[in-house]
Amino acid sequence: MSGSLRTVLLVLAFLAQSGAALAAGPVSTPKLAERVIAGSTTTFADLVRLVVPGLTIRDGTASGERVIAVRDIDAAGPPDEAGPTPAVLSRLEAVPVRSGGRERVALLMDFGAGEVTPGFVVLALFAIDGAPRLLDAANVGLDRDTSFLDPGRLRVGAGDDMLLTRSSHFNAGQNYSLAALILVRDDRLELVDTILAFSDMACSYARTQTLDVRQGEGTPFADVVVSVTEETTTSGQDCEEAATPEPGNRTIAATYRWVAGSHRYRPDTDALRILARETEERF
Repeated sequence: MSGSLRTVLLVLAFLAQSGAALAAGPVSTPKLAERVIAGSTTTFADLVRLVVPGLTIRDGTASGERVIAVRDIDAAGPPDEAGPTPAVLSRLEAVPVRSGGRERVALLMDFGAGEVTPGFVVLALFAIDGAPRLLDAANVGLDRDTSFLDPGRLRVGAGDDMLLTRSSHFNAGQNYSLAALILVRDDRLELVDTILAFSDMACSYARTQTLDVRQGEGTPFADVVVSVTEETTTSGQDCEEAATPEPGNRTIAATYRWVAGSHRYRPDTDALRILARETEERF
């Protein structure tokens, strides 16, 4: 979005089902009019207005003058220009998180994608004690479709959490998925790593890669164990494909541990990166 005279139209598609209260589970799909926490007058619309200044809601449509510029989650530079014009928010998801022992709220705001381009999806972190404040925001749209990955949040520290998102798209016989591990620390969103999972199928075989993320032990931040399990089955049909992979199963894993000296998570092995390079050769 460029130029102060350009107006971005934001249309929010309200979900048919009512969003659950934040306290009911890690990920919810709230409506704008819902209160963020019980007993507070702050609504989710109040939070969205900090990302879309001038947001108004009329006849089931929300519109705003612009979407603020945000950085890409995997970039270290300054914020980029804002998202597509006009912008359409197809999904709104919320997760309660902690940073330094303080209660925060993270919103995932999906502004859609082109047919072959990654989505513009803002992950925003808010303070909700008193008047709501936007603490940090980044574009986490690494592929066409982006949402929180189940469970969406890990309690990795005594007062700090990690958020999990997944971006994906489908082609004929191919399923691409890129998960992002994002630490919430010092009221900032810090990318730990991205993990690729790719599944493909043809006449003679089906090969699936399934991602699993689990919290381990450790202080001040717990280990995070990430694994990709690949299962290959064959159909036994006589196909004209160049090659049929051998059937079987394998699991590739890495444990991300907090390194105090660098103040970052680091994997204990390059196994997942090696797998990603092998997988990319099949694209």
